Amino acid sequence: MKTLAAPDRDFPGQLSRKWMAWLLLCASGLLPLAAAAQPAHDVVSASHSAPASVALQADWRVHLEADGKGTDSRSAQLLVLLGGLGGADGVATAQDKVSWPASASGAYQIDSTLTPRGALAVLLRRLHWVRMASGAVRDGHPTLRVASNQKGDRPATLIQIDHGEMVVRTAGQTASAPAAADKPAPAGLTDPLTLSWGYLQRPLPDKPFTVPLLINDAVQTAHITPQHITLRWQGQDVACTLLDAQSEQSSATLRIWLRQSDGLPLQVELGMGDRYGLNVVQTLVNVPEGLSTLLAARRAALAR
Repeated sequence: MKTLAAPDRDFPGQLSRKWMAWLLLCASGLLPLAAAAQPAHDVVSASHSAPASVALQADWRVHLEADGKGTDSRSAQLLVLLGGLGGADGVATAQDKVSWPASASGAYQIDSTLTPRGALAVLLRRLHWVRMASGAVRDGHPTLRVASNQKGDRPATLIQIDHGEMVVRTAGQTASAPAAADKPAPAGLTDPLTLSWGYLQRPLPDKPFTVPLLINDAVQTAHITPQHITLRWQGQDVACTLLDAQSEQSSATLRIWLRQSDGLPLQVELGMGDRYGLNVVQTLVNVPEGLSTLLAARRAALAR
């Protein structure tokens, strides 16, 4: 344990201005005693070696694919035709901004925006999609607390999860407007964003499991079957774990390709259900900056 050196004195019987300021900061609670007791150069060094959280920015290309099996396959084929106008760059771009705790415990937040490209932004404006998920991570396992969802020109839906209840509100809702009834929030509730990014600091699953999944403002029971599979990404075959989520409450599907080496999501496919037989496929453009910092922090934590 380090001991504090005797304070410098400017003249007999009086503390120096530096130490007087130190005492005032401690007394007011602006400076934690532990940080105050540690030399400034040590604090700076510690902050650089162990950041509280790591910021990642992931860019995606978005394509539309139709399987021709939908009951309204003509509409699906029209959407795919429009999507083909985007060429190799796809019908839209998407960006995820992720804040994740470096120590595998702490707060997390994911902000995701999907934006139709160029002239398609007018034709396919309903594809504009803004989502957010936030909560707490403990030992690498994320727990969802807040989520929001906005499509096209519609107002955003806000979801707050607290003490087993899910409070759903509409952005801009006036105080006099009738509030939606609270809904039960099952234990382990998650969402597609958290499920996609939630394996950066924990082992990938290898056995089937069931999880309550928040889709828009509704909870569905998702049965997920992990599969070892190879994904062609950036011209190479990459070993992945595919999370294939199916629900009895809906014909919509969710498939997530996680890189086996580090849990990074390389591709996400949202199936729009039996009506259209249409899939929205997001493919990661590059490894996001900050991932190496996050993985290094994880290795350091495991080594301790």
